[in-house]
Amino acid sequence: MTYDRTTRILHLCVAGGVAAQMVTSLLLIHPKPGRLPNAWYEAHEIVGITLAILLTAYWAWVIRRSMVRNEGLALFPWFSGRALTKLRDDAGRTARSLAHRKLPPADEASPLAAAIQGLGLLAALFLALTGTTLALGTGPDGGLAPAIRPLKELHEAVGPLMWAYLVAHPLLGLLHQIAGHRSLSRMFSLR
Repeated sequence: MTYDRTTRILHLCVAGGVAAQMVTSLLLIHPKPGRLPNAWYEAHEIVGITLAILLTAYWAWVIRRSMVRNEGLALFPWFSGRALTKLRDDAGRTARSLAHRKLPPADEASPLAAAIQGLGLLAALFLALTGTTLALGTGPDGGLAPAIRPLKELHEAVGPLMWAYLVAHPLLGLLHQIAGHRSLSRMFSLR
């Protein structure tokens, strides 16, 4: 699998931004009536709004690239019977490889890996968009409008899923690199 320069740059920016967001989420102090936010909260807002823009650009790029290549949207196979069949078949191949204590081969695109990456990108986009809405909907006194309070709960509920993804995705990339699949070399090559 090869990656074009735009995909590599967007991936690097999103990876760095998501990592920064997850770290700042541990350090920030939420504003509340009578309590001001700290600098980490403000950094979290700025990076989150930037990520909302970057992730929207990433999805636009993925959709454009998929249309040009006429290959379907591999990162989002959930509404295509043909794509779901490929996903199921790949999940079976992957399970058989893992049962033999081997990683599945990486010489061709993996519908399972693409679908999981798509879910990670969707979770990141959801967090960025809900966070942007919260940033724009927080009053000067730190209060939230009642209509957007449920978004805060959803935003905080998806956070642990992003932590899991942030650990698993690079770890699996590293395992594939160690197995000789050169996945990290291809994603982060400057050539």
